[in-house]
Amino acid sequence: MIDFLQTTEFVLTMTAAYLLIGLGWNVVYNTCGYLNFAIGQFYILGAILSFRFQSSWGIDSPWLAGLLAVISAGVIAFVAERLVLRPLASLGLDERGLAPLILTIGLGLILVQVSFKLSPSTVTRPQELLPGTIDVGGVLIAKQSLLMWFATAVVAGALFMFFRRTDMGRAMRAAAVSPSAARALGLRVASFRTLAFTLSGLLAGFAGFLIAPTQGIAYNGGDVIAIYSFMAVSIVGLGRDGMAVVGAVVVASIQGYSARYLGQSVSEVIVLVAFLGVVYLYAARADGGILPTRLRVAMRPTPTESVR
Repeated sequence: MIDFLQTTEFVLTMTAAYLLIGLGWNVVYNTCGYLNFAIGQFYILGAILSFRFQSSWGIDSPWLAGLLAVISAGVIAFVAERLVLRPLASLGLDERGLAPLILTIGLGLILVQVSFKLSPSTVTRPQELLPGTIDVGGVLIAKQSLLMWFATAVVAGALFMFFRRTDMGRAMRAAAVSPSAARALGLRVASFRTLAFTLSGLLAGFAGFLIAPTQGIAYNGGDVIAIYSFMAVSIVGLGRDGMAVVGAVVVASIQGYSARYLGQSVSEVIVLVAFLGVVYLYAARADGGILPTRLRVAMRPTPTESVR
């Protein structure tokens, strides 16, 4: 029983990480209409920069180092969007199709090399913000994990309220549905996209520096957690922030419990097979066929098809 509860503690921690990164996927998708495939590397940068600020750049406080790391990840995302993605419109390329997707893949490859240059030869593990553990009936819960659970709940709630209850949030969602109509109404579509991409970098970097002290990360580990977090938000409908927590719990539970009782390699196979299944469902739905009628009816429009 203790083993099960200890695994549950790990599941909750990974749920928080997948939710934070998954919300970054949703922010870009809901506002820009494409997927940010570099988001996993922003997660890695958040952890590695936090480590570097503490170990090499003279920042003794892990809180300050973490803050600077998250801001740095956001600045990199801001500059990348302005220099690489924003010019697509002026070049006459599709702002929401294959072009931005390919560019974010290329950006991710560049950031892998940046992370490699900054990372140590071993697993990166910054200093904990809240050192120590709490013993709850024999289950050891890291204080850092408690901090991550609380921070994730606050951030997720704030984002949900922003996009559902504020005029600016609704305008950002509308900009993804029809950019030309949004521009005709005077909405600053380009600025919304820059804000969304920057926010996705901030969220991923925030997740990275929070989870790295307890789990550790490697410079090339961004793709794996990006896939897991994409699974978390896509199994309940990509772009649906309100249900993203459910998807994060499901994916983290599959990963955690299968790794504990079936082995790590089996766990990875299960998650990747499920990922392929989700991709198939989306591809079939976009194609307008081959998907059974029952499934097509059950899948409601995504936020880029209708702004609720």
